Amino acid sequence: MNLIVLKVAFRNIFLHKMKTLIVGSILIFGSFLSVLGNSIVDAISQGMKNSITQSVTGDIQIYSEDAKESLSVFGNMDGSPSDVGFVKNFKNIKEKLSSIENIQAIVPMGSSSALLNPGNNIDVQVAKLRTYYKKISQSNEVISTHPELLNLKNHLKMLISELKKDVEQNRTNALLLPTDESSNSKVYIENAMSEGFWKDFDSNYEDKLEFISNKIAPLIADDNLLYFGYIGTDPDLFKENFPQFEIVKGEMIPKGEKGFLVHDYIYENFVKNRIARRFDHIQKELAEYNKKISDNKELQDQIKASKEQIAEIYLTVPPLETSKIITNLQTLLNSTITDFRELLILFLDLNDENFKTRYDFFYKEIAPYIQLYKIKIGEVVPLSAFTKLGTSNAQNVKVWGTFRFKSFENSPLAGNFSIVDMTSFRELYGFLTESRKKQSLEIEKEMGIVDLSKTDMESMFGNEEPKLQKNEDNLNATPEQTDIDDSLTAAATTVTESETADVFINASIILKNKNLLDETISKIKDISSNEALKIKVVSWQEASGLVGQMTLALKMILFIFVFILFVIASVMIMNSLLMATMDRQQEIGTMRAIGAPKSFIYRAFLFESLLSGLLFAGIGSALAILVILTFGKQGIPAQGDVAKFFFSGSRLFFHVNWSAIFSVNLLILIISFIATQFPAWKAMKISPLLAMQKKD
Repeated sequence: MNLIVLKVAFRNIFLHKMKTLIVGSILIFGSFLSVLGNSIVDAISQGMKNSITQSVTGDIQIYSEDAKESLSVFGNMDGSPSDVGFVKNFKNIKEKLSSIENIQAIVPMGSSSALLNPGNNIDVQVAKLRTYYKKISQSNEVISTHPELLNLKNHLKMLISELKKDVEQNRTNALLLPTDESSNSKVYIENAMSEGFWKDFDSNYEDKLEFISNKIAPLIADDNLLYFGYIGTDPDLFKENFPQFEIVKGEMIPKGEKGFLVHDYIYENFVKNRIARRFDHIQKELAEYNKKISDNKELQDQIKASKEQIAEIYLTVPPLETSKIITNLQTLLNSTITDFRELLILFLDLNDENFKTRYDFFYKEIAPYIQLYKIKIGEVVPLSAFTKLGTSNAQNVKVWGTFRFKSFENSPLAGNFSIVDMTSFRELYGFLTESRKKQSLEIEKEMGIVDLSKTDMESMFGNEEPKLQKNEDNLNATPEQTDIDDSLTAAATTVTESETADVFINASIILKNKNLLDETISKIKDISSNEALKIKVVSWQEASGLVGQMTLALKMILFIFVFILFVIASVMIMNSLLMATMDRQQEIGTMRAIGAPKSFIYRAFLFESLLSGLLFAGIGSALAILVILTFGKQGIPAQGDVAKFFFSGSRLFFHVNWSAIFSVNLLILIISFIATQFPAWKAMKISPLLAMQKKD
């Protein structure tokens, strides 16, 4: 009987070709999109997971259970770090959690942000002169034997002369000062430009440089201020447990040293000279993405902006080198123009034909003589940050080098933070570290500062003489005496010295077996509860905030699209079968008249629908598998640096997901089954007598 039903079902599929074509097209497209889309989304999901877990979050994050906000390692919507308080006793927590066999490492962390002002052109030149004079004085050499010193002074004169022109012509790069201050500024500049000011410069260089630094340099309003989001961590632990990490320029922070590592993306895109980085950007667009300057407005705007900012070149080239560059530019451009600025404007008139030559010329003949980066590798720079209380704090840290994460090195999402050692982080954040404590004690001892205890304060208003207590005694007070709390209510947090050395904001946990993530989280929670560790545990996806939810959003979009498509398909199947039912009334009536039971009619419709669904779902799945096998191994190239973060590399590789294929085909069979019920019920209601009468 079932064989007959199958024959009838097959016959009906090919009998109504238009209906079959419409329904089949929808089912083929739906299954194709579902299988291929699921494979691509899974690959993106895995790529994002790799990018996130291998750049900062690790597999699991822990932080204070009393946190005011949920941890978001990449920051809040406004870019600010999430307010999660702090946790004491890192060593104790690490010791307790290390008993879990699946935990490979625990890396202490904390995120914040800082500002750095490397100074304008005059500031930089003043710093160079100070260094040079100091070098001469230490070597006891005669100043007149140093021709380079004259070059530095002439450069400083040129900068002041350019500033004078700006003030006189009211250009935008000079400060808009109040009238009284504006008149004073002109007096200051006239003084600095006078012959007498420079006549005795060598013998009074300290006073002269101080004058220029305090009175002249502040007249320049520029955008040299740099913003750094950073993570405080143990650099060695970080490097060891995040295998994608690698040093690009300079060197790793030596063990036990304080220092700063700038992400190479930030260094190249924000710290670098603007004209140089525009050259780099255009070079990348032409070489990697095959764009052309002639038909790309964005590249043309980049060239226009460089022409408007040529001061970033001619103001930073020393006078001795200017003539050499002018000669080389005249040769390159075949020009007799002698004005440096005019030659630079002509040089920056870039097009597809001359770009490569001028790009090479810039880095060979110009870049070595300008301030290519606002901060240099090896420099000690002042980082200014706000503590948890909102007060300002500063630390001098050495920039040891730059780093990146392999495979997605140019991604802004993976490059939005730099790295500072944990001690510097704690001091910038406002904790009273051991080094800060010693420094404070030395200052207080020198100034004779003493603290008053609660008893001393009360005795001041009574008859007893107050007993002054040295500050070092108070600093060794117990936690009860210092009243520790998570809100950092003291100007320097009252965590004891040993606790301060162990304070952390959050910590990254690296697992040996990534598949046991949920099980490991459960074990951490149990230990935290039993040992009163007071920590909250979240997976990498929760800890990465909105960035981690992007994969869920992609899957949701795909699910909604496919769901709508399959709803349409079910309606189409139902409508087609209803139309077939009306067309086949006589046929159905005849089958009923010769003894076919209602179940036979039901099965005929059901088998027809299921066979149709299975056939077309199979075709769609086969086409998707063909595409995956053809292009999956080659990979989809990442268009842009953001895509590299999503792909965890320059290409997205994807593979066949057999469980997804099974699920899609099963879903289509279920939809076909549901869509068949009403048409089959209508068919079973057809009266054999009525059908035979219509035939007559």
